[in-house]
Amino acid sequence: MSKTNYYTEDDLSTWERIKKAFANDWEQTKADFGSDTARDMNQDVDDTLKQMAGSDDAFENREQAFRFGYTAQQRYHSSYPKWNDELDTKLRNDYDGDYEADRAYIRHAYGYRPVV
Repeated sequence: MSKTNYYTEDDLSTWERIKKAFANDWEQTKADFGSDTARDMNQDVDDTLKQMAGSDDAFENREQAFRFGYTAQQRYHSSYPKWNDELDTKLRNDYDGDYEADRAYIRHAYGYRPVV
Protein backbone atom coordinates (compact mmCIF):
# COMPACT_ATOMS: atom_id res chain seq x y z
CA MET A 1 0.00 0.00 0.00
CA SER A 2 1.50 3.34 -0.96
CA LYS A 3 1.82 6.11 1.58
CA THR A 4 -0.72 8.30 -0.17
CA ASN A 5 -3.27 5.46 -0.22
CA TYR A 6 -2.74 4.46 3.42
CA TYR A 7 -6.26 5.31 4.61
CA THR A 8 -9.37 3.43 3.56
CA GLU A 9 -12.84 5.00 3.75
CA ASP A 10 -13.47 2.87 6.84
CA ASP A 11 -10.26 4.20 8.46
CA LEU A 12 -11.33 7.79 7.84
CA SER A 13 -14.86 7.16 9.09
CA THR A 14 -13.53 5.59 12.29
CA TRP A 15 -11.12 8.50 12.74
CA GLU A 16 -13.92 11.06 12.44
CA ARG A 17 -15.81 9.27 15.23
CA ILE A 18 -12.80 9.16 17.57
CA LYS A 19 -11.26 12.55 16.73
CA LYS A 20 -13.17 14.60 19.34
CA ALA A 21 -12.10 12.27 22.15
CA PHE A 22 -8.51 12.58 20.94
CA ALA A 23 -8.75 16.37 20.83
CA ASN A 24 -10.10 16.47 24.39
CA ASP A 25 -7.34 14.12 25.57
CA TRP A 26 -4.73 16.34 23.91
CA GLU A 27 -6.11 19.48 25.57
CA GLN A 28 -6.02 17.73 28.95
CA THR A 29 -2.46 16.56 28.36
CA LYS A 30 -1.32 20.10 27.59
CA ALA A 31 -3.12 21.40 30.70
CA ASP A 32 -1.44 18.76 32.83
CA PHE A 33 1.94 19.86 31.53
CA GLY A 34 1.34 23.48 32.47
CA SER A 35 0.01 25.11 29.29
CA ASP A 36 -1.72 28.40 30.08
CA THR A 37 -3.87 28.16 26.94
CA ALA A 38 -5.23 24.63 27.37
CA ARG A 39 -8.56 23.80 28.97
CA ASP A 40 -8.54 21.41 31.92
CA MET A 41 -10.79 18.58 30.73
CA ASN A 42 -10.54 16.54 33.97
CA GLN A 43 -9.09 13.56 32.14
CA ASP A 44 -6.10 11.36 32.99
CA VAL A 45 -2.82 11.87 31.14
CA ASP A 46 -1.13 9.01 29.36
CA ASP A 47 2.53 8.82 30.32
CA THR A 48 3.55 8.30 26.71
CA LEU A 49 3.27 12.06 26.08
CA LYS A 50 5.82 13.09 28.70
CA GLN A 51 8.06 14.00 25.78
CA MET A 52 5.58 16.67 24.72
CA ALA A 53 7.15 20.08 24.25
CA GLY A 54 6.36 23.37 22.55
CA SER A 55 4.01 26.24 23.27
CA ASP A 56 1.89 26.29 20.11
CA ASP A 57 0.95 22.64 20.04
CA ALA A 58 -2.70 22.69 19.04
CA PHE A 59 -4.40 19.37 18.31
CA GLU A 60 -4.81 20.38 14.67
CA ASN A 61 -1.01 20.57 14.34
CA ARG A 62 -0.72 16.94 15.42
CA GLU A 63 -3.86 15.48 13.85
CA GLN A 64 -1.99 13.76 11.00
CA ALA A 65 0.22 11.88 13.48
CA PHE A 66 -2.68 10.98 15.77
CA ARG A 67 -4.82 9.77 12.84
CA PHE A 68 -1.94 7.69 11.49
CA GLY A 69 -1.17 6.10 14.87
CA TYR A 70 -4.80 5.32 15.62
CA THR A 71 -5.33 3.83 12.16
CA ALA A 72 -2.17 1.75 12.60
CA GLN A 73 -3.53 0.45 15.90
CA GLN A 74 -6.78 -0.60 14.23
CA ARG A 75 -4.84 -2.29 11.46
CA TYR A 76 -1.92 -3.92 13.31
CA HIS A 77 -2.92 -4.38 16.95
CA SER A 78 -3.53 -8.12 16.60
CA SER A 79 -0.02 -8.62 15.19
CA TYR A 80 1.64 -5.97 17.37
CA PRO A 81 -0.27 -5.63 20.66
CA LYS A 82 2.67 -3.64 22.05
CA TRP A 83 4.90 -1.10 20.37
CA ASN A 84 8.19 -2.68 19.30
CA ASP A 85 11.09 -2.06 16.91
CA GLU A 86 9.52 -4.06 14.07
CA LEU A 87 6.30 -2.05 14.26
CA ASP A 88 8.27 1.19 14.55
CA THR A 89 10.17 0.39 11.34
CA LYS A 90 6.97 -0.58 9.51
CA LEU A 91 5.23 2.66 10.50
CA ARG A 92 8.30 4.76 9.68
CA ASN A 93 8.20 3.36 6.14
CA ASP A 94 4.44 3.97 5.79
CA TYR A 95 4.30 7.51 7.21
CA ASP A 96 3.96 10.47 4.85
CA GLY A 97 5.20 13.14 7.27
CA ASP A 98 8.27 13.77 9.42
CA TYR A 99 8.33 10.51 11.35
CA GLU A 100 11.03 11.56 13.81
CA ALA A 101 9.15 14.74 14.74
CA ASP A 102 5.80 12.93 15.02
CA ARG A 103 6.89 9.57 16.42
CA ALA A 104 5.84 10.28 20.05
CA TYR A 105 2.37 11.37 18.87
CA ILE A 106 2.01 8.34 16.59
CA ARG A 107 3.00 6.08 19.46
CA HIS A 108 0.55 7.79 21.81
CA ALA A 109 -2.26 7.26 19.32
CA TYR A 110 -1.26 3.63 18.78
CA GLY A 111 -1.67 3.03 22.51
CA TYR A 112 -4.94 4.95 22.80
CA ARG A 113 -7.99 2.98 23.88
CA PRO A 114 -11.26 4.91 23.79
CA VAL A 115 -13.47 4.71 26.85
CA VAL A 116 -16.74 3.12 25.83
